[in-house]
Amino acid sequence: MKNILTAAVIFGSALLNAQINGVGIGTNAPTHTLEVNGNMKLNGDLYFENPGNYTGNASDSYFLVRDNSDSTIKRYVPATAFYSAINSVVYFINNISTAGITNFDTGIPADKYYVIIGGFIIRGINNDSNINITRPDDTGNYIPQYSARSFVENGTWRIKFTPNNGRVFDQNAEMRLSISAYRRDMLTTVNTPITYNMNGDTSGTGSAPAPVLP
Repeated sequence: MKNILTAAVIFGSALLNAQINGVGIGTNAPTHTLEVNGNMKLNGDLYFENPGNYTGNASDSYFLVRDNSDSTIKRYVPATAFYSAINSVVYFINNISTAGITNFDTGIPADKYYVIIGGFIIRGINNDSNINITRPDDTGNYIPQYSARSFVENGTWRIKFTPNNGRVFDQNAEMRLSISAYRRDMLTTVNTPITYNMNGDTSGTGSAPAPVLP
């Protein structure tokens, strides 16, 4: 009975502090509604219904991210990061073969980043705007004219950019290619590719699954 009574007194004191100065755990002078001085362990979910805007000193705060490699929350410091969270890169590649680019190594590590291809500009030698692509005379126009994709090989992201259906450039090309690289530990969820077997049919339907939340 004595233990229960003691707990009631402590709990009542905590409520009183919350009404006047806030609740302090590990501190006798809380500066916020709840201030914890020390490590905190949470078994369960944490919800923020109205997080609001931070108005304090930015040098006193940290950006926390979930690292998908080990499912832990970590401090992210852009100033000391290998790359920033989202990177926009424009490559200028010249003297390209008339067949295009089949395996351009960006050097971006695949274990740290996801890479997607954005826009592009194709020009001829010395920025010549009169570059064209050829096509077999016995076929119609093919749409689309190019294939562009990023893929992983030997641990780094590669780029492929080639004309479609046997086409080639009529001269060595120059290219300005925009890509975006996203830190893997900054993405909460990456959904698996969708495979749909058309069984040789020319019509069909498919649907994307709902995103899998972390």
